[in-house]
Amino acid sequence: MTIISNPTDNIYTDIGINPPPTEDTSASQELGQSDFLMLLTTQLANQDPLSPTDSKEFISQMTQFSSVDSLQTLVTKFDDLSTSLTSNQALQASSLVGRQVLIPSAVGYVPNDTGMSGQINVPSATNNLRFEIRDAAGQLVRRIDVGDRDAGDIEFYWDGNNEEGEFVGEGQYEVAAFGNVNGKTEQLPTSIRAQVQSVNLGGSDGGIFLNLTGLGQINFNDVKAVG
Repeated sequence: MTIISNPTDNIYTDIGINPPPTEDTSASQELGQSDFLMLLTTQLANQDPLSPTDSKEFISQMTQFSSVDSLQTLVTKFDDLSTSLTSNQALQASSLVGRQVLIPSAVGYVPNDTGMSGQINVPSATNNLRFEIRDAAGQLVRRIDVGDRDAGDIEFYWDGNNEEGEFVGEGQYEVAAFGNVNGKTEQLPTSIRAQVQSVNLGGSDGGIFLNLTGLGQINFNDVKAVG
């Protein structure tokens, strides 16, 4: 027996993306135009000749069906548009694989061949800006002084080495940034760059999810920047 695959699914599999789940429509119980006309014809053929269907009622039934039929057509067109948009999203999302995205996070991943970069989000002028790197056990492995900075997104880079210049190893590391704001020491929000490993479509809310190397999954809507 020959199995014919769904051509829509091929759009996703050809570019290495998991297709969204589909619903079983084999047991549709919707009343179509031909069904309505058959029922209406049967009604007219079997009406009481001494009390025929009122013309106003007949016109009312036709008008109601016309409205319902128009709505069904509109829904079908919206479904087609949604499918088209989803396919377009799939093509766009596939181009993110292998690229880096900037996400709001205090945890980054260090591979074997490079360090970790990101941004410190400074809301106002800050003195003595610095950031600390801690391993999964919470141990301090590196502290880097940045100095005084004005408000804005301050770029940072850590080469993956500890204070002695030794590579600390592959894995997740936490970044904590601090600065003196208005005379008080405050912890500042950070954003981390991560590499996109794969893309998933069709989550519970129908969105796009990025699988990041060493960090897991994140909603595409949470991405601050690409590249």
